[in-house]
This record gives sequence, structure tokens and C-alpha cells, in this order.
Amino acid sequence: MSTRVYLGGGGTPADEAAVWRLFLRPSRRVVCWPWSLPPAQFDMAELWLRRMLAPYDVAKVELWRDVADHTVDELDPEDVVFVLGGNTFDLLHHLQSRDALGLAPEHVRRGGVYFGSSAGAVLAGADIAVAGFADPDDAGVTDTRGLGLLGPAIVRPHYSPGAHEECWRWTELGFTVLGMPEASGLSVVDGVARNLGPADVEVLTPTSLRVLAPGDHVPLQ
Repeated sequence: MSTRVYLGGGGTPADEAAVWRLFLRPSRRVVCWPWSLPPAQFDMAELWLRRMLAPYDVAKVELWRDVADHTVDELDPEDVVFVLGGNTFDLLHHLQSRDALGLAPEHVRRGGVYFGSSAGAVLAGADIAVAGFADPDDAGVTDTRGLGLLGPAIVRPHYSPGAHEECWRWTELGFTVLGMPEASGLSVVDGVARNLGPADVEVLTPTSLRVLAPGDHVPLQ
């Protein structure tokens, strides 16, 4: 069974349209995880997402306010777990504090779809500490391991070439860094990342920097 993970660089829905078109289907339910945002913003986030998904004729959108109230068995293999941007440390803390880090990986193993933009994309990787370039760790997260859906790779969203020096530091720790500009999207199917465009994505390893043009692919496993 194929594993399907989709990532957005943190731009607008128009910036990420190429990746949204790939995984959104009228037959699929979208389950929104909003925990990178303060709870007071959950209702507004749900309204925003419903508006943004309207052109895709998605039949059902559901927001989970607390992962503790749900199990992986509530997710159908056709469901999309849609993880919003915001504070990555708050997002990880919510899952850690409810012993729910395995829920999304299990959904993916069962054939389900995971999509993350910005913080949601960072969460999919091997470690989220890279989000410290923008996000304060007010939650006091000490274990920064992410969901591990991308092998040894971590995601640096909102990326520009000016972030090279910062990202090389992460490669020295053994990570592959996916530098994703806001106008970019990646599909990662069975461990192979394909750039959906429109912007180039940079792939940094301890020994190389590869520019992944739209249509190009690279194995992550």
C-alpha cells in the first residue's frame, strides 16, 4: 500500500495550488488539525479552510479540537489529515501531551493522506527544532522529534537562499533539509519526494545542495 504525504511551503492556497489539486477530491473528507493555533482561533480557522476548499468540491470538512477525543480508527483511508500552519512547538506539544504522535503515521500506513503546510509540513519531518527560526517554544518542548514521515528529512518552510547557512547547520546533525519556498509543494509517495512547483525546492545534505526543479524527484529513504 502506498504512503502519501503532501507538503506546502507556507504560502497562500494559490501558492500551494499545485499540491492541493493533487490530493483534494470531492469524495474525500478533510480532517483539520488546528493545534498550531490558539484555541480561540479554531472557529475562524475552520471557516477559512471551508472557504479555501470550496473550489475543490470537498464533501466534508471536520475540525478536531482535541486529539484526545479521537482515534485513528475514525479515519478512513481516503481521509486527508490537513495540518495548518502556526506555531510548530505548540502543535507538537499538543500531540505529545496526549500520547498521539503515532496517529498520523498510522493513518498514512493504512493508506491515508497527510497534508501539512508551514508548521504542518515541519511536523511531518524527523525533527521540528528547525522551526525555531520563526516559532517561539513557549510550550517548553524538550523532545523535538517529529512524525518521521520523511525518513531523515526535515522541512524548512518559508525558505529563501538567504537561509543556506542556517540550514547547513542542520545537515551537520545528519538531517536532509528540504528548503521549501512559500510558492512550492512536494508530494512524497513511498518515500520519493517530487516537486510540484511552481518554485524550485532546495535539498541540502551534509555533502551537497541540489536544486529540485518542478517535476524533479529525489528519494528520501
